[in-house]
Order: sequence, then structure tokens, then C-alpha cells
Amino acid sequence: MAAATGLPGGDPLTVEPLTVDRVAAISGLGVDTIRYYQRLGLLEAPARKGRRALYSQAHLERLAEIRHLADEGFSLSQIATLGASSRSGTLGRLADATSSNRLTRHEVADLACVPEGLVSLLSDNGILEPITVDGEPLYDESAVPMVRAGLAISAAGVPLDELVALAADHSANVDQVVDRAIALFEDHITVGTDGSDDALVDVVRSLLPAVTRLVAQHFNRTLVNRALDRVADSDRRTLADALAAADADRLEVICRWP
Repeated sequence: MAAATGLPGGDPLTVEPLTVDRVAAISGLGVDTIRYYQRLGLLEAPARKGRRALYSQAHLERLAEIRHLADEGFSLSQIATLGASSRSGTLGRLADATSSNRLTRHEVADLACVPEGLVSLLSDNGILEPITVDGEPLYDESAVPMVRAGLAISAAGVPLDELVALAADHSANVDQVVDRAIALFEDHITVGTDGSDDALVDVVRSLLPAVTRLVAQHFNRTLVNRALDRVADSDRRTLADALAAADADRLEVICRWP
């Protein structure tokens, strides 16, 4: 009987059809996740024998491909546009399929009206985080307003090198906070005894915008309050008056899924 090797955990796979539980055990994914991928169109429906769903080697290969692409930074909606294929071919076609939403470094610089070197500088310091496709860094469209914001701050008189250094320090500290936040959520967020991935997706979609707003607005309030404290006892009333006039402590951060 022929067998395939190289599966997760070194578990050999025969060419016989597999149940969903067996696919889950070999792939390291939950049963709910596999069915969720089918509903999204990422994974072809299994063959049927009566009431039994039967999977094949092709399903396992596609699941491995999905995990690889997700690790590369692609969203499930992007992956869903593709059928099963070789890994290198998929990456190439996915880059083409998402070209309208992904920008090269030169395109970001052109749209933001800044030198390309500035985009490279922001990337090197972790402020912009591209994904890499076929060796080329690609950015989402939010990179353009981020670069413009940095340029505006610099134009207001803040030295660009000091601004980048400050942003790099912020990025390094954010990484640590994010790691702690992930651990906190993994330890305490539960979605029922069945461990349903569908339910977990719903929880994440609900909580992520709320957490993002909470963190952003806390940072804003802290910045405003500290600035007011620093100028309160000095003759630098211009900044304090500007902050008060702008009512900056009531700035609302909007974060929602498209």
C-alpha cells in the first residue's frame, strides 16, 4: 500500500480516504477549523459515502498550504481566492490577485509624495511592517497615511531622525505588550466546552476593535494629560491653550471591520 511521508509529526498517510477526525489529527487543526475553511471556500468539500465525509491527500496538502500562507501574513479572504496548487505557484498567483491592495515601497513613496528612502527608513525601524512576496516587501494601503502623518510631524519642526528613534522605541515596547496581551487572552478567553473555532472567530472580531480603541484612546489621554502637566507651571501656555481648544482628550478612535 502506497504511503505519503513528511506530514506533521511524521505520521504516515495511506491513500485510503480519511475521516475529518483523522485529518484534524494529522494536520494539527481542529475539526471546526477544517469545516470553517470549507465554508469560506478555502478547502474543497470532501467526498461523501452515505453520511460519512471522506477526505484525501489533496485536502491535507491544501491545509498545509493554507497554514503556510497565513504564516506569511495573508488573510483568509485572500487565500480563499485560490485553489489548491504548488506552494510557490500559489504565492505568485496570490501576489497577482492582491496587487490592487498591496503596494510596493516605490508606490507607497509615490502616493505619499515622499522619498522612497523615507519608506525604507520607517520599515527598517519597525514602524511600517510589510509582508514579503517573492522576496519583495509589499505594504497595505494604510502605509500611505502613516507615512504622510510622519512627514507632517516632521514638517511641524520635529527632527525626522528623533521622530524615527521615538517611533522605533515605541514599536519595540509595543511588541512586548502585544505578546503579553496574546498570552492574557489565550489564558482567559473561552468559548464553550466544544472549543469551537467559529465561536472564537466571533469573539475575536468583537473584541479586537474594542481593544484597539481602548489602547489608542488611553495613549491619547495620557499624552494630552502629560503635556498639560508639563506646561502648567511654565510660561509655555500656547501649547496648553491649543490642547484645550482642540479638546484633544475627547478624541474618539474609530476601529471597525470593513
